[in-house]
Amino acid sequence: MLFGVKVINTFSVGNNKHFYEELILGVEADSFDDAYKKAEDYIKESLCEYENPDGERVTVRAEAVDCFLSYDEENGVREVFSSFNSNRSNIPENDFYKLLVHACDREELLPLRNKDYN
Repeated sequence: MLFGVKVINTFSVGNNKHFYEELILGVEADSFDDAYKKAEDYIKESLCEYENPDGERVTVRAEAVDCFLSYDEENGVREVFSSFNSNRSNIPENDFYKLLVHACDREELLPLRNKDYN
C-alpha cells in the first residue's frame, strides 16, 4: 500500500531565525504504523547541522505529523496526501490563509545555504 506521510522540518539559523518545511513522503508500507516507522527512519538519516556562508549554525529538526493512505489510481492520478486546517486563533481568516500558503522567496532562503556547497 502507498501512504503519504507529512513531515515538518524546522530549520533553525543562529539563535533567532526559523524556517518550516512541509514535506510529503510517498511510503510503501503494510500499515500506518509501518509507514510512520519508515518515514521516521528516513528523516533521522537526513537530519543534519551545518554552517551557512555567514558563519551561522543551521540545525534541522523533523517530525512526522500525519499519515494518509493513498487511494487507488484513477485516470492516471493518485492522491497521496490530504490535510485540513482550521483557524483556531484570533488571526483574521485572510491573514491565516496567507500564512498557510506563503512560500519563502530566494532572498529569504539565503540563510539556509550550506557554505560547503556555495
